[in-house]
Amino acid sequence: MSFKPNYELLKSWDETDKSFHKLYPAPYVSMFEKDGKTLIYMCDSHGANESFDMVDACFGTLGLAHPDILLTEFEHDGREMTSRQFQVNSLAYAAGVAAQENVPVVFADLSKEEMLGVLRAKYPNRTFKQQDLDDVLRTAPMRSNGEKGEMNIALNLFGRNRFMLDNIAVALNKYNVVFAIFGAGHYEEQRLALVDMMGQPKYITKIPNARGDFSKASIQQVKLVDFQSRGQLNDTNKTYQNSGGQER
Repeated sequence: MSFKPNYELLKSWDETDKSFHKLYPAPYVSMFEKDGKTLIYMCDSHGANESFDMVDACFGTLGLAHPDILLTEFEHDGREMTSRQFQVNSLAYAAGVAAQENVPVVFADLSKEEMLGVLRAKYPNRTFKQQDLDDVLRTAPMRSNGEKGEMNIALNLFGRNRFMLDNIAVALNKYNVVFAIFGAGHYEEQRLALVDMMGQPKYITKIPNARGDFSKASIQQVKLVDFQSRGQLNDTNKTYQNSGGQER
């Protein structure tokens, strides 16, 4: 069969099930299996420590099927990756791991120019520049954030989420095991369309902590210095004032 998303099932952020959001705090994995195809959808919390371990799990440390292709939430017109990004950005880290394992990578988000096009189409009486788009992208997609939040909602609903779903569908039609990593908010907005296309998923919320199990750790604090705040603070202030504002 050919996979094709139903855009009518996409939800805006304010229409999503908030009880689901509480039940599955990011990061977590939503794993779909249908007709010999597997979609490993990692619902990312960008940059969170757990996200890096979860990326490793999606590449096989939990015994999951090894991905044939990776889709990640970067603009498809490309961006340069620095060595530091691979350490601090879980989306970049996933791309880096894929590269090391010779897994092809798809940057599966709209370009900045295409995002501007979506906003201009939805708000024809407004003039949008690059800085306006940057402000919208930095604004959480909630109505309490006013106009910029509304624009973020529209950008996701009519642009970004459709493009992400299209990439997922095309990947599933070409590959057996697809690993997609997008922000958890995108998943919640896409969830009903994904279930319609792939059936109910299995959720994976707990993975081994690569840095060790600290559940029984008990810190034994040792105090080496007692800071006599009043006397030392007064002495410090006098030194600062006598030096003309430059502490010596």
